[in-house]
Amino acid sequence: MHSAIPSPGASGIGSMLRAARGAIAVTYALTLVENACTVAYPALTGLAVDRLLKRDPSGLYALVAVWMLHLALSFFRQRYDTRVFMGLNARIASHMVIDQQEKGHGTSTVSARVEMVRGIVGFFEKEVPAMFHHAVAVVGSLAMLFTYDVDAGLIAMAVLLPMALVNNWYWRKAVRLNQGINNQVEREVDDIVSARPFRIRRHFWLMRRWRVMLSDAESWTWAVTELCTIGALVFILVDFTQSPKFTAGAIYAVLAYVYDYLEGLNQVPSLVNNLARLKDVRARL
Repeated sequence: MHSAIPSPGASGIGSMLRAARGAIAVTYALTLVENACTVAYPALTGLAVDRLLKRDPSGLYALVAVWMLHLALSFFRQRYDTRVFMGLNARIASHMVIDQQEKGHGTSTVSARVEMVRGIVGFFEKEVPAMFHHAVAVVGSLAMLFTYDVDAGLIAMAVLLPMALVNNWYWRKAVRLNQGINNQVEREVDDIVSARPFRIRRHFWLMRRWRVMLSDAESWTWAVTELCTIGALVFILVDFTQSPKFTAGAIYAVLAYVYDYLEGLNQVPSLVNNLARLKDVRARL
């Protein structure tokens, strides 16, 4: 009888991810369709408002139809992806423990890396769909802003340059700081088991130091991005309210797309940090 766990080896985790790529692709495809529904909401709501003002309910029917489709897809996808990713986590963690023990790593390191495996699977389960969501929100909202008003689209695009510069700086910081955090995490069990007060206090002080530095770097990145988005929102509001396309439904849609666009940009620092953490964990495993 063959074991359910692949024989330990460098390609084990990669082979398990490849074996599950079909199921993972289904979850991501469903996520993309959900995100497309989300992008359609502001335009459909604006259309429904304008048509209802003319006593025409057809726009409302379209909005409700898309909303029900989104509900059904989300219900199925949430149940499906939990089964896919929890099964993947069980297989990878089992393989990794056997592999790391055969390589002679101690209990502290193995225990920390089991938790890191959970982080990797969690990245594919939660963070990759979140990346899809924010990417679709940013690209889709920007495209829709151009359809309503070219000036609004250009103003929104202007935010991308300072955002890219500050997040490039943050990426370099996050890679280094996550490496320091994970070094401490791998020593945690050994430091606790040592029962030496100085060593235990030093461990938790260093954990605090690394995490504070990471938090400070992210807060600066977020603040710069937020300042740019506030400026963009003000300019877009002033510009569009003077446009001949200004209607109750259109202004609602434009505002919704602006907020979705800016919210997507505000999530970039968190995404950068998650990618930096994944880069370090992948090198360790």
